[in-house]
Amino acid sequence: MNKPAPGSPRELLNLAYPLILSTASATIMQFVNRVFLSRYSSDALAACVPAGILAFSFGCFFMGTASYTNAFVAQYHGRKLPSKVTLSLWQGVWLSLLAWILLLFLTPAGLWIINASGHAPSVKILEERYFLILNCGGGLSILNAALAAFFVGRSKTKVTMLVNIASNLLNVLLTWLLVFGVGPLPELGIEGAAYSFLAGQTAMALAYITLILTPKNRKKYRTLQLARLDRPLFLRLLKYGMPNGIGFMLDVASFTVFIFLVGNMDKISLAANNVIASINSLAFMPVIGLGMATLTLTGQYIGARKREVAETVAYTGMKIAVSYALTLSLIFVLFPHALVDMFGQPNSPDYAAILEASRSLMKMLAVFILFDAVGIIFGDALRGAGDTRFQMTVALVCAWLIFVPGIYYLTHAGHASLQVIWWWAAFYVSALAAVLWMRIRSGKWLETDILKR
Repeated sequence: MNKPAPGSPRELLNLAYPLILSTASATIMQFVNRVFLSRYSSDALAACVPAGILAFSFGCFFMGTASYTNAFVAQYHGRKLPSKVTLSLWQGVWLSLLAWILLLFLTPAGLWIINASGHAPSVKILEERYFLILNCGGGLSILNAALAAFFVGRSKTKVTMLVNIASNLLNVLLTWLLVFGVGPLPELGIEGAAYSFLAGQTAMALAYITLILTPKNRKKYRTLQLARLDRPLFLRLLKYGMPNGIGFMLDVASFTVFIFLVGNMDKISLAANNVIASINSLAFMPVIGLGMATLTLTGQYIGARKREVAETVAYTGMKIAVSYALTLSLIFVLFPHALVDMFGQPNSPDYAAILEASRSLMKMLAVFILFDAVGIIFGDALRGAGDTRFQMTVALVCAWLIFVPGIYYLTHAGHASLQVIWWWAAFYVSALAAVLWMRIRSGKWLETDILKR
């Protein structure tokens, strides 16, 4: 077959589809695990989303910083400097190990947040158990983000696809066995789901390390010989990666506050909101994969000094993402029962009310995902170029000066319905998408050089 044109949909999709399958497998894993917990108990479902998001919020700064290794690998790969590719990988690894230690010190703060949340006591105790296990093992996800950069940044996305799918299948199997106590295994409930997640992440890390240290990679990229700290490169990773991590953290933390504030309304609203959040994750993780491909390809072309092609990649990714989001929106509006009813539990008196509340939110979700798609793709294009400080500033303004204050007012002084709250969330992502689109149009994002000492 002919080589795809630079920046074309075909080139981007060739790189993206393994990443889409990887992220889709992770989302399906999470979705299935939540279905397992919903069948185990309504309290377990109500607890898993806020506690899981809180654990993710604590690690997302470190993950956003370590995962920025991908931009360095992509740009050095585009510039054909294999030794710098390997050095970039190891700076991400050392950073992730340091982050793991720091993450452990945040555990008491997370438990305090859960205790102060005001959630029902039966839910709160499960949130504490789930968070404790996930946070103590949270460094594994950060490490995997850095290790995966060695493959994603070089367009070897099929490797990450196979590793992710295998580890997520292991996760699902273990969750089923440990949540319900199948056979001789103990019935651990929500704790079983947490332990299963860490087992899958451990398997993923071992697979990546084994592949990185194959004889072929040791010869071509000197992956063992260059496993050292390179101070100038490490500091540059911090310089550009930390704003990326801060922006990521601010965005995720704002959504965590959203989940906890809605949880203070009532138990039905919390569970319904968790159902919609789960569906949103299931629907949109493929766009995350497309965004990763956009970041990688943008970084490679900027590294190769082809900035006009990098700009084309950003618009190509946006068009693909919008087409996908419009298709999903149509499904959500016409067939709201299809996904919502999967969370039903026939023998529970709460679930009729939970499902009814969830179905009424699907139209708002259809609007939300359309603008979220634009924001994800344009945001990743900026990251691939190194425009992470602008990304951080936008996250601060849109998330913490618009979204969170509005949610606080609506849930406390405004006494708004869950539908109104989700309309506000849709307005927030539309404002974020508009600002990022204006930045792309300005062309200023292409002026950053992360490879310059």
